[in-house]
Amino acid sequence: MNIALLRTLRDAGGAHVPLATLAGALADLDELEAFGFVLDRHPLHGVAYRGPAERLCPDQIEDGLGTSRIGRRVAVWNRVSSTNDLAARAARSSANEGLVILAEEQTAGRGRRGRTWSAPPRTSILMSVLLFPPEPLDDPAWLTSLSALAVAEVVSEYTGLQARIKWPNDVRVDGRKVAGILVERAAGAVIGIGVNANLAHDDLPAEFRETATSLLILRGQRVDRSELARDLILRLDRLYEQSRTHGSAQLARAWSDRSEHLGCQVVVRTPSGSYCGRLDGIDMFGTLQIHRRDEDGLCIPAREVVSIAVGGSLVKPRRAGQVPPSATGSAPENLMELE
Repeated sequence: MNIALLRTLRDAGGAHVPLATLAGALADLDELEAFGFVLDRHPLHGVAYRGPAERLCPDQIEDGLGTSRIGRRVAVWNRVSSTNDLAARAARSSANEGLVILAEEQTAGRGRRGRTWSAPPRTSILMSVLLFPPEPLDDPAWLTSLSALAVAEVVSEYTGLQARIKWPNDVRVDGRKVAGILVERAAGAVIGIGVNANLAHDDLPAEFRETATSLLILRGQRVDRSELARDLILRLDRLYEQSRTHGSAQLARAWSDRSEHLGCQVVVRTPSGSYCGRLDGIDMFGTLQIHRRDEDGLCIPAREVVSIAVGGSLVKPRRAGQVPPSATGSAPENLMELE
């Protein structure tokens, strides 16, 4: 497919490109239209780009991608049980590192703790990435954090809104979920990413219409899912390679700045009990730092956390000498479960 021609038409910003400029490209135009790209042909003015194809275009995603690792190969499937399952099978060979699997539809998509992830065909980004990270970057908590940061940055760029990370694996805008991350271990590490892209309000399941959103809803217009997938791959690859070269520390601040929980009064539930206090810190390797009134600070490993609940009110940073805000030993009544 002539992606250079497609980009020429897109770069015209909706204006017609003269036919003289497109001499010899009529067959390529036919191919673009047959795939689903919306073009406006005028006998005098030429051809104008009017919209992306509804389905994912592998050629568009891969054209000039130039990544170091993630996106070395991109496979687009029409219908699969789970992109994570396919990536896990590919993990039998380390030669498949960087493989990106995308699907138009999943029949058995899943989220954290066995929850299902479903979406109408051709509306979302359903993507899995296969990696063989070195220590300590092979920590699932860190891979989840890196992926959530990459998704949040891209969502912010597409919407112009502040995308925040709801620990440990959701990306939200204005308190509504727009994306989720699921990292699983096979012979390698599989990063599953789901982004609500072109779902209208009525496309969302009734039980999630008050708690979820999509890029279409936030932008007021559809997104080019192929360009979105491409941008996610580029961002993931850049952040991952930065971490391999310079370590994870430089990403910690950017990730922490997007944390939805930081500064909130929270209740952290673990198998051994519940802890209430102000969340003062979360690091990318999954340690929660809790400030408790009249007690020592508490660090809780993420692997021990069952859930976090917040009352919804932010606690202002303390000035030197200021009395710490109250933190009781029992949970507030108006908890919103964050699992």
